[in-house]
Amino acid sequence: MASFYKKVLLGLGVMLVLIMGLAANTYAALTPQWVEAYQGAKIVYNGKELTGTAQPYIVNSTTLVPLRMLMDSFGKNVVWDSVNFRVVIADGTSTAAGGDKDAQITALQNKVAELQNTIDTLNSKISDLEDDDSDSDSDSDISVSDIEDDLIDAFEDAGEDYFDDDNIVVSIELSGDDDELEYTIEINFEDADDYDDLKDVSESDIKSFLNAVKSEINSEINDTDYDDADIVGELIDDDNSNYYVEYEDGSYTYSWDEDEDEDDDDDDDTSTSDIEETLNDTFAYAGKNYFNDDGIGVDISLSGDEDDLAFTIELDFEDSADYADLRAVSQSKLKSFLNAVISTIVSRTDDTNYEDAEITGTLVDSDTSSYNVDYNGSSFTFSWNA
Repeated sequence: MASFYKKVLLGLGVMLVLIMGLAANTYAALTPQWVEAYQGAKIVYNGKELTGTAQPYIVNSTTLVPLRMLMDSFGKNVVWDSVNFRVVIADGTSTAAGGDKDAQITALQNKVAELQNTIDTLNSKISDLEDDDSDSDSDSDISVSDIEDDLIDAFEDAGEDYFDDDNIVVSIELSGDDDELEYTIEINFEDADDYDDLKDVSESDIKSFLNAVKSEINSEINDTDYDDADIVGELIDDDNSNYYVEYEDGSYTYSWDEDEDEDDDDDDDTSTSDIEETLNDTFAYAGKNYFNDDGIGVDISLSGDEDDLAFTIELDFEDSADYADLRAVSQSKLKSFLNAVISTIVSRTDDTNYEDAEITGTLVDSDTSSYNVDYNGSSFTFSWNA
């Protein structure tokens, strides 16, 4: 019996020892192990101390050194890859895949700042362009009186500039709307040195002046509500309203009523060269007035007799800003120009030996004569034969 109890107690003791051992092993596996460590060891490489603020530890005879401190000393880049749970070491400043998130965030923030700066700069430029457009749009608010003021300023010295007499006084008025603008110019000869009245001024000087006025009006109304307005006008002797010059449809009409009979006698002596001179004076600015390009050169010649008059017009596109040659000009603009030339010839030959002459002519490209427009007295034929 005593022997049985001893065996039972022995079995229980063995079981207790096994259970306690298993519990101890399990506890050791599930809980941290606390150790004593020594801080303060120095790391020396080739006589140079590498130790920084992060101190190494000696734990159970093993020296634990901060990896970043050591790698920085050798010019390496240490990145913690939190995604893959690893430390990545790379040469220099290269960044391994999944590298330092803070560094990446900082780089992205810098990039965002640069992009924002670019956006701000572009917005500023857009604002400037909108201001420019606003200024351009303000042109639509220009009034007839504004244009008149500009004309007065532009021709305040017209007496000296166009008639070589600074004692001639010129005044300009402008009226009309976006369909038609009409100027009225009065010239006062009271203090003039060289002229008694408007009749004393040569037609070529008058035309040169009036062409300049029309050109200035065209310049002022460009890109405004008046851009397509027809321009007509009249120049009057301030002391004698019977002496005047009218401009309409590209031609000038001179009226010296007091000397009408004398003019009739002079008309009999009109030559084709006189008419040609009138044409060249009248259309000296045809490039600007009819084709919106003052780089186009215009030369007109006239020949014939009292039965037939033939004009030849050469257009030179060498300095043209918008046209390579005659083919580039719209037929409607060419017809408008040619009709104005024909109208001027008819006006200029009125009451002369040429008033019943049939008018024909041709317009050619000065560089390529095969580019031409022929007028047979009633219709136009366009030829662009290369």
